[in-house]
Amino acid sequence: MAVETVLFDLGGTLIEYAGEYEHWPELETPGFAAAYDVLSQNGRTLPPFETFRQVGFTQLPRMWQAATCKEANLQVHTLLAESLADLGVNGLANGDLRAAAQAYGSAIQGQAWLIDGALAAVTAVKAAGYKVGLVSNTMFPGEMHRADMARFGLLDHFDATVFSADVNKWKPNADPFLHVLAELGMGAETAVYVGDDPASDMVGGRAAGLRTIYFPSSQRFARPDGVQPDGEIGSLTELLPLLANW
Repeated sequence: MAVETVLFDLGGTLIEYAGEYEHWPELETPGFAAAYDVLSQNGRTLPPFETFRQVGFTQLPRMWQAATCKEANLQVHTLLAESLADLGVNGLANGDLRAAAQAYGSAIQGQAWLIDGALAAVTAVKAAGYKVGLVSNTMFPGEMHRADMARFGLLDHFDATVFSADVNKWKPNADPFLHVLAELGMGAETAVYVGDDPASDMVGGRAAGLRTIYFPSSQRFARPDGVQPDGEIGSLTELLPLLANW
């Protein structure tokens, strides 16, 4: 069946958020630093930054796993609250946590860049008549990522976007894909998902009944045994010709 809808991942597929860091969760370092600066204001005493960051690095994978297993949603302010609680720092006002989360997000935004070919690929897909959507696993509010997409010229080419923390629907579960397809009014049988993380993007897309295209933009993610995408591209310039062949 011909492809009518193209869904994209965001981080690592269209926009790279890693900055100078090669691995996760180390790439979250600027966020933790910015949040720590905010939380240290007003004479508040905190443990050393390295201790705070290391606790955050321990909490984040656990909380991410819980989110993808449908046990709990993950948002930046809850990550900060649980990290501080683990350090025995309690009683912070919700407004302080949200200000720290905002600073965290701004720091991560500051190290983002547009992946080569992303704007041209999205523009070409839209111009070719496909419905265009986005499904992103993220602990940040969607408004932050939409601002990034607008800054890089991507946003206007999308018909619908779904960000996991906003709706508490996380890849590799099928529900975030089905959510965006419902917004688009399109079916999974004519949709394809493009992403850089096989365990999240390929497995999740398949779970929702989509075809998948693997775009290994970095070496951050290994391909698990048995995960076979329907297509693979080495550059986003290869996407439209591949879709045309399908």
